[in-house]
Amino acid sequence: MYDNWEDLEKSIEGCNKCKLYKTRQNIVFGTGNKNATLMFIGEGPGADEDRLRRAFCWTSR
Repeated sequence: MYDNWEDLEKSIEGCNKCKLYKTRQNIVFGTGNKNATLMFIGEGPGADEDRLRRAFCWTSR
């Protein structure tokens, strides 16, 4: 386990435990209140999330 969010985020920077590492450009760790009582966890990030380094984002095209 990790003592803080920073250690957890640092530990995933070089992660290659799933196939996402082959095509990702960035780590998408998430944003928001780290002390919230509710957390949404989604599937693997899409291209927009990877590019923007933000979870649950979309762009109009």
